[in-house]
Amino acid sequence: MNVVDVTGLCKSFGSRELLDNVTFAVGEDERVGLIGANGAGKSTLLTILAGIDDHDGGAIAMKRGASVGYLSQEPVLNESATVASEIESGLTAIRAAMASFHELSERMASNPPDMERLLVRQGELSVWIEHHGGWNTDHRVSEMMTHLQLPDPAQIISTLSGGTKRRVALAKLLLQAPELLLLDEPTNHLDADTTQWLQDHLKGYPGAVMLITHDRYFLDEVVTRMLELERGAILSYQGGYSTYLTLREERLMNESTRRSRLLNLLRTETDWIRRGPPARSTKQKARIDRYNALEESLAGPARRDLKIGFNTEEGFGGTILEMDGVGKGYGERKLINRLAFGMKRGDRVGVIGPNGCGKTTLIRMIMGEEEPDQGKVVVGKKTRISYFDQLREVLDPNQTIYDFFGEGDYVTTANGEKRHKIGYLEDFLFSPEDRRRPVGSLSGGEKSRLILARLMLQDSNLLVLDEPTNDLDIPTLQLLDASIAAFPGCVLMVTHDRFFLDKVATGVLAFEGGGEVTFYEGNYSNYRERKEANRVAASAQRVEKKEAAAAKAEKPKKGLTYAERIELEKLEGSIEVLEQAFAEVEGMLGDPSCYGSVEGGIAAITANYGRLEAELARAFERWEELETKKAN
Repeated sequence: MNVVDVTGLCKSFGSRELLDNVTFAVGEDERVGLIGANGAGKSTLLTILAGIDDHDGGAIAMKRGASVGYLSQEPVLNESATVASEIESGLTAIRAAMASFHELSERMASNPPDMERLLVRQGELSVWIEHHGGWNTDHRVSEMMTHLQLPDPAQIISTLSGGTKRRVALAKLLLQAPELLLLDEPTNHLDADTTQWLQDHLKGYPGAVMLITHDRYFLDEVVTRMLELERGAILSYQGGYSTYLTLREERLMNESTRRSRLLNLLRTETDWIRRGPPARSTKQKARIDRYNALEESLAGPARRDLKIGFNTEEGFGGTILEMDGVGKGYGERKLINRLAFGMKRGDRVGVIGPNGCGKTTLIRMIMGEEEPDQGKVVVGKKTRISYFDQLREVLDPNQTIYDFFGEGDYVTTANGEKRHKIGYLEDFLFSPEDRRRPVGSLSGGEKSRLILARLMLQDSNLLVLDEPTNDLDIPTLQLLDASIAAFPGCVLMVTHDRFFLDKVATGVLAFEGGGEVTFYEGNYSNYRERKEANRVAASAQRVEKKEAAAAKAEKPKKGLTYAERIELEKLEGSIEVLEQAFAEVEGMLGDPSCYGSVEGGIAAITANYGRLEAELARAFERWEELETKKAN
């Protein structure tokens, strides 16, 4: 059964038709990835499904009673609330359902006349609570706090960073467990470990999921179907991202073949039209109508493709980048401890680690913006660095796109070619009309494309890229993959994009906590395999040590230690004293005349007898143990 059916959906902004007769459905347990170029209408489609935005035409049919949850790229939270109260506000429906369930249980205990109706209602509530994870809500809250790295529950929302607020919103939404979960870039601001946890969580999610993400590895692991939004229409592909690539290539080849056939037909019909046939008969009129329809279908909107390519000249020199015993910290917090690392021509190294571990600090030292506390960073004399800054501090929001490339109407590429700015900007999908737009009005993806455009004019042999894939759409990411892989120089890239690392990285520099930074040969998958192998080996080593220690403890030791010899000597004297005291008490028990002379009478004498008997038994047991060991 479908949780939502969308039929003929249309949405326009002015003269631009963003969604044109879009039709699709999402099954109850489906996990659907929505992809397309920036500006194709992906986020708009999610907001329409969430009931936040209106549509111009078509129909949306939700499953009766189905709840919908939506994570936007910039979620709105109660700024004055604490983290704990904000998350708890998302559990209102679950708490209410559980209260109703317990209230019904109390009413049913008195065997009311409407017992059958109450049983049915209680069963419905039980199913709903089970589906929404209500029976273990407190455990789930604790799990979310840990895995999404949320701050102190008492912290006020307004004091949090944008990324932390987004993680709070994500936790709140996942705890609600709606039947249809709509996620717009859910992996933004998540490190690799947190992304891995979210990936596993969504794979077992008890409802339908529809998500937008540029994380292709995430798409491959999580989704069961891909929807591609292209020029207002939607295309469906069964499977994950890798399957989508194969199926899309087949579709494009088929379309190309079909288009070639239609173009041949159009040429034939054009020759016929040019001869000026009279439209007298019905057959001739129909042929002219078919010609007009064919011409219109082949015209279509022109597809613009992004052109990305880095340039470098020969002349790398001996050293490109060397880090010798580099250490860096702030106060008592050690970020980097004695890092030894170097790069040679052709190296493409991904830098990974949790947020705040020191990745940006490493880049700042390479760029000469910070000094190491220990060791040295050596940048070769012939090393020319191009730097992509994730914070986009290079951008002036008041500057136009055109002026961002300096004075004059032309730019010179790294290989010496002179290009007009308008033509060069078109390579990066900026239209001639865009040239006067202020940089501050651009989207995140457009800003990234603009920085890449200027970066590619530079002659460099070392690219330092800080989160280069942020805000880029998948078509742009595919081109960036190929461009980085083909770059003949060196690339150092800080990124959370695991698919990107798998495609282009030749090594991984991993921040592993406590200042430890380790280099692994190979791509991201190779790194994960090595980490898992190291974990298994360490676990086996711990088990081996534990078993050896247990065996050593069980093995009887020969002879007594000095302390045990002293204990045995004292024990022999203690046994003698205990035996004497025990004999006296035993005699008193046999002499009734003593009962009155002892405080507490017979009861006190009997209790003393039992105590001495137990102490004597323990003493003899320990004496025998020591004597046996002494004999060995």
